Amino acid sequence: MKNFKAFISLIIIISIYSIIIEPFSLQKSYLSIDIPEYNGNIKIIHITDLHMYKYIFFHDKILNEIKKENPDLILYTGDSIIKNTEQKDLTLFFKLLGEIAPVYLIYGNWDYYDINKVNNAYNNKNIHIINDNTTILKIKELNLKLIGLPIYKQITRIDTTPASYTITLEHIPDTIFYNKEVFDQSNLILAGHTHGGQIYIPYLTKKILKKYAFYLRGKKELDKDKIMYINRGLGAWFNIRLFSSPEILVIELH
Repeated sequence: MKNFKAFISLIIIISIYSIIIEPFSLQKSYLSIDIPEYNGNIKIIHITDLHMYKYIFFHDKILNEIKKENPDLILYTGDSIIKNTEQKDLTLFFKLLGEIAPVYLIYGNWDYYDINKVNNAYNNKNIHIINDNTTILKIKELNLKLIGLPIYKQITRIDTTPASYTITLEHIPDTIFYNKEVFDQSNLILAGHTHGGQIYIPYLTKKILKKYAFYLRGKKELDKDKIMYINRGLGAWFNIRLFSSPEILVIELH
């Protein structure tokens, strides 16, 4: 009887933590990258999977933590909405995000449930959609190429213009392997989609989700001088997270 009560108590504690505490926590991760023959320092924020319904205190927290880093650039890899997302709240978030630094982004799979709502939120002079496109920026004397991979298909046009460093944005981690030419020229590949497993139980979560993503979270070296980072994202399905807290990635190129 005592063991049963202890088990029920443990389930209650885990439930409270995974529904009320962890989904509203926020962890910063850091990635430092050396670029040969570059003497500057560029700070980039990567976020993904907002999955916003309404603007709440948590979104203030996200923006404040990003603002503290004083980034030169913000990269976002999709999934802004859920069903019934409030347009004005989503628009407000991206307006405030764009006031911190220029934002370059792509679409995620959820965004296609209401692409007009998503595009309305992105209708801001400091928000740049690079889905199925490429752009080259000059930031602090570095020629930085950004490639935005679309989901479920190959990129329409490959831009082979040389750049000092190339970052590819994709939503679903496996997409890069269907775009070999993009893979070959990429130095850093940023993805989301997996939520880091969301409910992360070592070995078990990886086994269950293996068919959906070859890798679930964090940094993975794919080749010499080629890194992939899968961000755990900010939002969640059904607002539940366990051992996979929301994440902001801070990247330094120097």
